[in-house]
Amino acid sequence: MAGVHVLPLALLACIALRLASATCPVTYSDVSPAEPLIYGSNYHSCSSGCEPRDSIWSQVCKLEPSSYSIWGVCEQWQRPRALDIANQLSSGAIASFSPCELHQAVGNRTLWIIGDSHVKGLYYTLRCFMMDLWEHAQGECAASSDAALQTQLELTSLQGHPYNTPPRCLHLKGGNGRICLVHSPIGNYLVTEEGKEPGTLQLLQQHFTSPEDIIYISIGRWHANNCLGIHPSYAATLEAVGSYVQGGVAQGSLPQVLWGVAPHDHTKCQGSELDFAVPACLPASEGGYNLSVSYELAELAHSILGRHGVPVLDSYNTSLQLHDGHVTLPQSIAGIIDCLHFCRPSLGEIDAWKITQAIKALAGQPPAAADKQQQQQQQQQQGVPHVCVAIEPLLPLPYGSGDRGSFRADWAYDAWGSPYLPN
Repeated sequence: MAGVHVLPLALLACIALRLASATCPVTYSDVSPAEPLIYGSNYHSCSSGCEPRDSIWSQVCKLEPSSYSIWGVCEQWQRPRALDIANQLSSGAIASFSPCELHQAVGNRTLWIIGDSHVKGLYYTLRCFMMDLWEHAQGECAASSDAALQTQLELTSLQGHPYNTPPRCLHLKGGNGRICLVHSPIGNYLVTEEGKEPGTLQLLQQHFTSPEDIIYISIGRWHANNCLGIHPSYAATLEAVGSYVQGGVAQGSLPQVLWGVAPHDHTKCQGSELDFAVPACLPASEGGYNLSVSYELAELAHSILGRHGVPVLDSYNTSLQLHDGHVTLPQSIAGIIDCLHFCRPSLGEIDAWKITQAIKALAGQPPAAADKQQQQQQQQQQGVPHVCVAIEPLLPLPYGSGDRGSFRADWAYDAWGSPYLPN
């Protein structure tokens, strides 16, 4: 019976890849359902339109754990479980998920991904998944060619956080599409009160986004930890974002916003303190904490944002199962086992697939009403190519590399004052 199941899956994957590649500047061949493109086979399955494999960007996307070329690569023993879960969730569709599918879904728009360290991990996933659909010689680009605006967005999004991760974009081939990261780990600064300096979302709307863009936000782990629970600032963040988005989308001036539920943190608790001295990340039932904390993070997102009409993408239950999908000691930055962040390929690849399906579903919905002037401005923005101003690449080295470079290894602190690991 196993052969009866695998053959149709392989055929469906082949058909889907051919359809996605019809208008794509890159083609892939010899893709096996056992190793989908999103799980790293795009490195060796690209057959035309490929970027050079000797570039630094290709090297860090090889996802070879023993090379220690980039932070957070999964060891080989960690990978089968995550892929099995992905296949179950997607009913096998993850096997045919192609960079061309995401490329077509984004089109000439910008996909903005905004949030905490988990979103940085998602950006690493997208950067590698799309590795042949942006020019390695060009590298990463500033979010704006206006240096003052680029600096303002960086300072706004990173308030209260010690790590300097300037906003950055990948300019996609074959059009005017982009994928942009805005590292904004503290929800308090997404939307600010009237009369104050604009928050990250407000600044993006004023100077960076087109109404046709897509914004994905995922924040939560700065506002909560397993041992002390959820800080009141989390619900306040959800309410502020939900209210702002509901008004902006209704007016046709703000892009469609998607919210991603914060994943589970498998860091063990010793009373009210986080315990980082464990030899392995433990299943949630053995972590010494109340599981209701993380469930409530998800429930709050659904209840508050749902009331404001903001779509919520929820991978919480998936993350809960992946206690063995975190960053091992040699692949981490801090030099200890990291039970907060997930290695690659694992959870981020599932989220990338979910985001793509959500974008495709939104394409079938009528846009919000916008006045004639807004429509004209939008058409003008869509027709003007984005100018790439190169910025310093984001290439964090893991502990096992033996060469830490200039990357910071000190820790940040959450809303409760508890430490958490960098990535």
